[in-house]
Amino acid sequence: MMSEIIVGIDFSNASLTALRLAIDVANRTGADILLAWVQTKDIEREDAEKALNKIVKEYTPKLNGKDFSYTICEGRVYQALSLLAKKENPDLIVIGAHGDGGFDEKYAGQNAYKISAEINFPVLTVRETFDFDKPLERIVLPIDSSRDTRQKVPWTIEFAKMFPQSTICVLGVQTTHVKTVREEVIGYVKSVESFLKEHKMPYTTEYVDSENVTLSTIDYAKKIKADVIIIMTEQEKTISNFFFLGTYAQQMLNLSPFPVLTVPTIQLHGAAR
Repeated sequence: MMSEIIVGIDFSNASLTALRLAIDVANRTGADILLAWVQTKDIEREDAEKALNKIVKEYTPKLNGKDFSYTICEGRVYQALSLLAKKENPDLIVIGAHGDGGFDEKYAGQNAYKISAEINFPVLTVRETFDFDKPLERIVLPIDSSRDTRQKVPWTIEFAKMFPQSTICVLGVQTTHVKTVREEVIGYVKSVESFLKEHKMPYTTEYVDSENVTLSTIDYAKKIKADVIIIMTEQEKTISNFFFLGTYAQQMLNLSPFPVLTVPTIQLHGAAR
């Protein structure tokens, strides 16, 4: 169960898609929704308030009787949302992937990445192309050789429970031919499998050799027609990651056509061991 979901709104199609998905999650968990608009020079405050009231009026009937309100913040988007999150202590923050600036795959996730990196709460990032007609069935859970890779497992389970028809698709990502490291990844995957079995969660497992964790994860997600990818703010670091595309989370938010749930390490406890 959740108590509150914050939805970042900038009146773009992506942010309205994020709102629709947030309402779906809220109806499954009993959460209230708080819209958060960060004041900009592009829209007068009075006009924004009218637009916010219109959205609340339009979407309230879809929220199964829970509280639906909005707030106006000031400052840089990621900093303003970070301050709001610290004040509200939400269970989840949902945002559009690229706001009202248009789509550019190299920069689409920049604001989303800053928000995910700055805010110590789970952040679900959604593109406006999200298909609401398709049931959410396949949740991709990449596991690599990084020390904290399994810490996102408990949140993955909680997210999967919101969608009873879903399967957690564990992807063991091998980024080296060094035997000890490969065995470590296999060990991590096996511990995740045990954790999922313990919680009676449906899952599948597959391994892939990879030079870039992000690209391999996205290719796998495309192959199985996934619905969401769950990552952490810190993941496997490789030379190709940093040299070409930046950090793992930044790459994923820039390039993934699927919703991405980014879970911060410091929020997690009781991960699979």
